[in-house]
Amino acid sequence: MAALNTATTAINRFVHFSHLLAGMVVLPVMIFLIGLDVTMRYAFSAPLVWVQELTSLLLIIVIMLGLGYAYAQRVHVRMEMLYERGGSGFQALGDVLAALCGLLLFSMLAWQAWLDIPYMLRIGEATEELGIILWPFRLFLCFMCIVVCIQLLLDMVKALRMLFAPSADEPRQ
Repeated sequence: MAALNTATTAINRFVHFSHLLAGMVVLPVMIFLIGLDVTMRYAFSAPLVWVQELTSLLLIIVIMLGLGYAYAQRVHVRMEMLYERGGSGFQALGDVLAALCGLLLFSMLAWQAWLDIPYMLRIGEATEELGIILWPFRLFLCFMCIVVCIQLLLDMVKALRMLFAPSADEPRQ
């Protein structure tokens, strides 16, 4: 149990730092770039064609950096009406099922991102306007999906323990 708590604490610290990085660095850069593009487009009739390209890459970073934090804070989408009304066993079962679904999704996403990297390297895939190479973004996507998978596994283990561990008020056999 101590190892589980240590791993959860370490992952939570990492995703908290990631969240701060997204909110305090990447998001303000995106806001500045979009504001600059809008100003140039409408005030001077000189749009910055590269801004959309760059902000779309930054958006991937913001979403993936914030995803783990949202899961750690338990603010992800779920059926609150049913979840809150159910007992602890029902909630634990819901957490296990949600973790399994999330593991399926994020492990497949990480796997496919990993498989795409050699091809992207081979053809030198880059953005059209700025020529930014794209494989580091795919590697980042893969890494952050793995982080979310680790969170899901840890959460699932906790939920399974809650589901199958006898409660304190029940007599042990």
